[in-house]
This record gives sequence, C-alpha cells and structure tokens, in this order.
Amino acid sequence: MDLPLYLAMVFTISLSGVLSPGPLFAATLSEGLKNPFSGFRISAGHAVVEVPLIISLYFAGFFVTEDAKSAIALIGGVFLLYLAYEEIRGKSDGERKIRGTMTGIILTILNPYFLMWWLTVGFSLLSLSYEFGLIGLLLFILVHESADFGWLGFVSFTSHRLSKYAGLKRKLEIFSASIFAIFGIYFITNSVLYFIS
Repeated sequence: MDLPLYLAMVFTISLSGVLSPGPLFAATLSEGLKNPFSGFRISAGHAVVEVPLIISLYFAGFFVTEDAKSAIALIGGVFLLYLAYEEIRGKSDGERKIRGTMTGIILTILNPYFLMWWLTVGFSLLSLSYEFGLIGLLLFILVHESADFGWLGFVSFTSHRLSKYAGLKRKLEIFSASIFAIFGIYFITNSVLYFIS
C-alpha cells in the first residue's frame, strides 16, 4: 500500500467514527450555540487525551481491563446525565463550569467506547503505519485529528448560525440534552449489568 492511499483510508475510517452522534457531538452542538469556535476547543481537549494514547499504542500497545472499562462507563454515564440536566435547565455560558477544551478532555476520558474503538479499529488502522516508519505515525495523527477538528468545527459553527433563528436555540439545547441522556443511560446500564453479572 502506498502512503497517499493509506492516508486516504485513515481519513475515511476516522471520519466515519467522528460523524457518529455521541457525547462530543452533543457538547459541541450545545457550546456552539454560544461560541462558533467551540468545536475547535473541544477537539483540542479530545486531542490532549487521544494523541498520547495513539503514541502509546504505536510503541507499546495499550491494555484496559473489562472492570476498568465498566467503571469508566459508570462514571461517564453519570457525568453525561449531569450535562443533560444542565442543558435542560438552560444554563448560560457564564454559569457553565465546564467548557471548551476541558469538555473535550473529560468527555474523552469518560467515554469507554473511545478506548474500545482505539483497541480494535484504531489499533488495526494504526498498525498499518509501521510500514512507513515514524513519518507514518506523524501523518496518521495529523490526518486523524484533522477529521475531528474539521467535523466538530463545522458542527459548532452551524449550531451558532442556527441559534439565531427564533425558537431554534431551545430545540437544539433539548436535542443535545437528549443525546447526553441517551448515552448516559446506555453507559450506566451496561456498567451495572457487567458488575451484577
């Protein structure tokens, strides 16, 4: 496989994951109502966690036990329900304690499916970069992160533009709260079922 083809594959597979609605999408939608550039800040927080993980996988592999994944899911689920509650309350940007880069960091750390993706699809994709040496690793990171920054930047900008239409802002807040709640309940349910089984 030549390098351009490999990078095209990295971008396509990365984008397919990024485009899936989830906690980061909901947070970006929410914060974008107030700041059109919030998607870039959330992506930066996501990258703070993701890039070291990519490098760890590349050089030494990464192992997370099922107990750890379930504990992360439980904490993450509770945090997402808290975000849903905040969103339904319609807290102003000034009242919101967790924003931007910190939102990206926390939601990435507390999302067990982020780890699962990297230990399966992500690692398989990354392992193909060995053929190109360290330049392959560097380009892999740049291409993968560009998908995150591009999509979440687009979401926050679009959300901000749509918020200017009367009545739509509240609907977008409720929509993002619904995503938080759905994933929160899903994470908590899976975690509880694991620990009681």
